[in-house]
Amino acid sequence: MFFTVSNLKPGQRLEASGKLHEQAWLRQAFETMDLKLKDFNFEISVEKKGDFVEVEGSFNGAADIPCVRCLDLFEVPFKQRFRLFLYSEDGTYAGDGGEHELKDTDMEFGFFHGDKIDVAEILREQLILVLPDYPVCKADCGGICNCENKENPNKSCPCGQNDRKNPFGELKNLKLKK
Repeated sequence: MFFTVSNLKPGQRLEASGKLHEQAWLRQAFETMDLKLKDFNFEISVEKKGDFVEVEGSFNGAADIPCVRCLDLFEVPFKQRFRLFLYSEDGTYAGDGGEHELKDTDMEFGFFHGDKIDVAEILREQLILVLPDYPVCKADCGGICNCENKENPNKSCPCGQNDRKNPFGELKNLKLKK
């Protein structure tokens, strides 16, 4: 889904909302991500304000994502509000080219290319920002045994190799010259 910037009049607000299962373009935007969206609802509005476009929106839902230790999928709920200020990438936005100190609110800006703003790409980017960087299914997840037995993750493995070697364990035998 795209908003065409040249069709927007200053002060005019366009709005869109929907659910993942109703929007093929949204499902397609998320299919390359390493997660399984269970639910995704969004609202987004676009308004042209002088030399930039303000994009406000929110989304909520849940996704099954793989644990980085045991690779099992677990559910992560999310809820996010966002506000972006988008400028044209072709340099038509205002600015004197001088140096300015950035404020926290200045970090919410971005660029769009051409005459269209891709809503799916904005929602995809915002979802990536809200998901955990190091997802683990539970704090004490034991991961996969050295024998890679995926049937018993997080439990004692029947192979007896579940005593993981500390990658830094060999350092205790290191002899330093004085």
